[in-house]
Amino acid sequence: MSVSRQDTVHIEAQASEILAILLDPAALPEWNPAFSEVFAEGTATVGKPNPIRVRGLLRGELVYDRISQSEVAITIRIPGLTEQGTWQLAQSRGGTTVTHAFTQSGMLAQLLESATRDVASLRVNRLRERVAHPRAVIS
Repeated sequence: MSVSRQDTVHIEAQASEILAILLDPAALPEWNPAFSEVFAEGTATVGKPNPIRVRGLLRGELVYDRISQSEVAITIRIPGLTEQGTWQLAQSRGGTTVTHAFTQSGMLAQLLESATRDVASLRVNRLRERVAHPRAVIS
């Protein structure tokens, strides 16, 4: 069984500004509290596994599968769960429309199904907050 989620927001910023945030894996814990740590240096590289710690307990990896000006695709693997996700960026109305979608599979995905109902919404709204307040830690 797999679980899929999606949400879209409008962010008052250029796509390049949002893309810079998405492509800074070491800073992900600052606006995505599911990540306790991402061990990475510099800008994301396609295909390079970045070791992660989720919720302070689970170790795994984050891999950027595709990077373009309009989409970032990632895979997150931790014991019992694989997540494949995308961030799609489209310039619109003086800003950028951001759609985040993901599918989770594995035993943990099944166990956490009810707890993940709002995760896509939380992520896009935290991204919007990160753009508005670049130095703040968003929880």
